[in-house]
Amino acid sequence: MLLDHVKKYFAFIWSLLVLFAGLFTRTVAPVDAPNLEVVSNYHYIMDEALVMGQGLANDGTYLYSSGAISALYLGALSKIDMNTGEILLRKINAIPEEFVKKGYDHIGDISWHNGLIYAPVEDLQEEQPLVLLYDAETLEYTGTYFELDNTYLPDGIPWCTVDADNGYLYASPFKNVTCIVAFNLSDMSFSHIIPLSEEITRVQAADYFDGKLYVNLDTQGTGYKEIKVIDVNTGEVSLLAQRDMQGRDVETEGLTITMDENGKLLFHITDYDKTVSVYLRTYRLTD
Repeated sequence: MLLDHVKKYFAFIWSLLVLFAGLFTRTVAPVDAPNLEVVSNYHYIMDEALVMGQGLANDGTYLYSSGAISALYLGALSKIDMNTGEILLRKINAIPEEFVKKGYDHIGDISWHNGLIYAPVEDLQEEQPLVLLYDAETLEYTGTYFELDNTYLPDGIPWCTVDADNGYLYASPFKNVTCIVAFNLSDMSFSHIIPLSEEITRVQAADYFDGKLYVNLDTQGTGYKEIKVIDVNTGEVSLLAQRDMQGRDVETEGLTITMDENGKLLFHITDYDKTVSVYLRTYRLTD
């Protein structure tokens, strides 16, 4: 009952903030990167931002996003028209009650595979990482979940991505990452680690595409947000792009990759601008 009252209180505050944001939010130009061409730039405020502020995935036709308000134990999912940015379907309270009662409150960066959304879910203490499976058509929980070995995930599971080519699901910690953890896709048992050629940190999201792992880093102190590429066979890390945030207080979040009709990679990225709004930007890799 107490949690219900708290949710109602925050819902009221949320509605006021929605009105405030609608009155005062302004359009901001896309961030720059020399080798990334901006294709589209969509802006979501408040209630829409709730379902956009964490992760991204795609099935080639639709984008899928995740969001979270940990203070309310609220996780959310949505389905988005890739061409228009319109939110077609949303699921609030996406974390089932059985997990909420155990303290699970956060959905990270998600992945799509074979009609299912693979959602990494963290508990408040970030002790036992889970992966929950959702029906991508309805955004409903399928009833299937996996507890992951947390030996190499000491601070939760901020992201996961499916490597269908080799039958793995990849994940990593958020900070001071020296290896990528590979789980067997069939049963989520631990398989192996991929030692990295250099340490990376603040790993918000990743997507496996055509033999490589692309990671979205919430780089601090430089004014840039970095995208790096990892060879999953060797662990070699290389810099792909640096996005100039132009002095704005932005936390980058989700990442998913598609390909255009000319074979160029498209990077779909969400940025949380900390004024209760989220930008969904699509970039084309130019070199």
